[in-house]
Amino acid sequence: MTSLPAQAKSYGIKKAEATKLRRKGENKLKVVLSQKRRSSSGLASLERKKEATIRQRDHIMQLLNQALAQKESLERLKTMAEERIRQEQDARDQVKQQSEYGGPDEKAAAAERLKFIDEKIRELRAEIKEREAAEARLVNTIANYEREKSTLLLKLQKEIHAKPGLIEQLKASTKTEARLRPQVKSMIKREAQAEKALALARKKLAVAQRKRAQLAAKRRKAKRKAKRKIVKRKSKTRTKKSPKRKKISKRKAKMRSRRRRRTVKRKASKSRRRK
Repeated sequence: MTSLPAQAKSYGIKKAEATKLRRKGENKLKVVLSQKRRSSSGLASLERKKEATIRQRDHIMQLLNQALAQKESLERLKTMAEERIRQEQDARDQVKQQSEYGGPDEKAAAAERLKFIDEKIRELRAEIKEREAAEARLVNTIANYEREKSTLLLKLQKEIHAKPGLIEQLKASTKTEARLRPQVKSMIKREAQAEKALALARKKLAVAQRKRAQLAAKRRKAKRKAKRKIVKRKSKTRTKKSPKRKKISKRKAKMRSRRRRRTVKRKASKSRRRK
């Protein structure tokens, strides 16, 4: 059976691995969600651009049609003016012919008539010149509209071709998201379980360490008590032995005094005998 510190260390390693996997999975999911958002916003932006391009194209087409209609109208008016000039020229030729065979009054009337015809021809030619200038301006305008129309059609074509690619990207990112989300949830759950197990192991280890500390404190306390008892016993034995020593010393002193007395008596008796 493994020890509590080893279990706590093992759960810590498992928790760190679970956290690492969870972060890795979340980063992958973030990348996929970013791709999905870009594809979705790209499609929305493309649709808006496409609608704007279509509106611009329709507007240019309308202006182009108006310019073409104006050009046709100018061409018709120019043709009509040219036709009227021919008619006026024919009328002038007739008036000239009639004036050659007429009298003075007829010639005078013919001269007035010719002046009027010449004035009308000048007006018609001026009108044709103005319409030709307007037509030239319209030709330039139509050419610009045609170029703008071609540019818009090309832009619209590119936008239409770009849409399928963005749709495929959106589908792929949506599919990857559907695959990664359950995996990330499972990783989060696994990390929570590992964290719970680690917390429990640390709690058990803390309890065991407290118990060990309490046991060690009790042992130290018991040792201190035992030492105190031994010291007390020693002090008691010392106090008991000290009076015996005093008694022994008194006995020894008495014995010594007796011995001295005996030696003194012996010496005195010996000196008497000698006398």
